[in-house]
Amino acid sequence: MKVQDDTAYIRALISEGEHVRQDFKFEISDSRKIARSLSAFANTEGGRLLIGVKDNGRIAGVRSEEEMYMVEAAAQVYCTPAVEVDMRVYRPEGRSVLVASVGPAVRKPVLVKEEDGRRLAYVRIADENILASPVHIGVWRCEADNGRGGSAGRISPGPGYGVPGSGYESSGSGHRVSDSWPRQDPVSMTFTEQERELLVVIAAASGSTSRQFAQSGLPAARSSSGVSAPGPFCPAFSGSAALPVSSSGLTLSQICRRVTIPRRRVIHLLSLFVHWGLVGIRHDSRGFLYYAND
Repeated sequence: MKVQDDTAYIRALISEGEHVRQDFKFEISDSRKIARSLSAFANTEGGRLLIGVKDNGRIAGVRSEEEMYMVEAAAQVYCTPAVEVDMRVYRPEGRSVLVASVGPAVRKPVLVKEEDGRRLAYVRIADENILASPVHIGVWRCEADNGRGGSAGRISPGPGYGVPGSGYESSGSGHRVSDSWPRQDPVSMTFTEQERELLVVIAAASGSTSRQFAQSGLPAARSSSGVSAPGPFCPAFSGSAALPVSSSGLTLSQICRRVTIPRRRVIHLLSLFVHWGLVGIRHDSRGFLYYAND
């Protein structure tokens, strides 16, 4: 633990406000709640907790030894795998502020042991900790499978490809995965009937007009407005170009109602599509929405 007297540094952090990589905590009363924040940071871009700072940015101070014990319990007891946390105490304006920093996890997901015995994963979106979707879990499994040379590598993501949830942008209509994934040259691939069915439904709801979709050879699908939409494109990794956030997309439940595929299979296929860069994820008041990358 390093103790520093640096009011300017803490004030600079507070001036950023709460965001995808920073959260304020007035105090810690429940290690499990802190574990959810650690899980969300670790499963996304990493981040830090400023403990002893109120939501309005006022420095209240904490009893640093007690708070450190609670954070350690959150990281080691309630998180699986355990999370490594760097803790430093600063003393701005004569009060103690504990800064607990977490890097992005190498092994994802980081799960939290809940009171009912379930183990749940969280992701960080804007300034909130959100329960990860089954598709997030599936994508993390795809990445692990791809690393072992498994079937998730039918299309190999380019170097540095990130997990959905690792970068969300704010807008008036929701948050989407950041357009920071590298582009990959087109790869020829044959879709199964189930894959084709699912991709066509997602493309129709997204209103995609991509040239790649038009050249894919997949049948056009009818949107809710009756306008034909081209089928999903021949797999080109195009994570760096996503649909505008205003595009509607579909929730997992909405997708399941529109296809003849069992829900578990839909989750598996969506995980593959997101992993390959064919489908993107965004989040708004309805939850996670899935759309065709254009």
